[in-house]
Amino acid sequence: MPRSPSHPDRPDRGRTPELEFCVHGEPASARAHNRARLAAWRRRVRQAAGAAWPAHRNPIEVAVELRITHYGERRVIDMDNLIKPVQDALQGIAYVDDRQVKDVTGNFRDIDGRYPVWYISPGLSAAFSHGREFVHVRVWLARHDEEFG
Repeated sequence: MPRSPSHPDRPDRGRTPELEFCVHGEPASARAHNRARLAAWRRRVRQAAGAAWPAHRNPIEVAVELRITHYGERRVIDMDNLIKPVQDALQGIAYVDDRQVKDVTGNFRDIDGRYPVWYISPGLSAAFSHGREFVHVRVWLARHDEEFG
């Protein structure tokens, strides 16, 4: 049975993110031994976030939610080690400080998987059409606690 667009298992459905972007290539782990590779990954995330963030808009100063999804052929790093470099890279662009991140979700998905699509943003669609590994990042204003089930 198809799900309705307001199905409770997708709490983000119907909410427009404050920021959404994709970064192509294999992500670097927060625990990477190659510090230059980690620094390069953070720069790429910052560059993609900066390109997607409106130039006239200041960083968000209130609590935010963050969802990071790595699409690839295989999981290359632990999710917690993927999250930290992305959170750090978004400081000063999407939000003032990563302590504002109230909720964060990290996911790995097979890039060749089959997924039901209710809505796909142009950026996510373009990332899939390239056919190579990428990380999809979304930032929302945090909901009030009473809105969580």
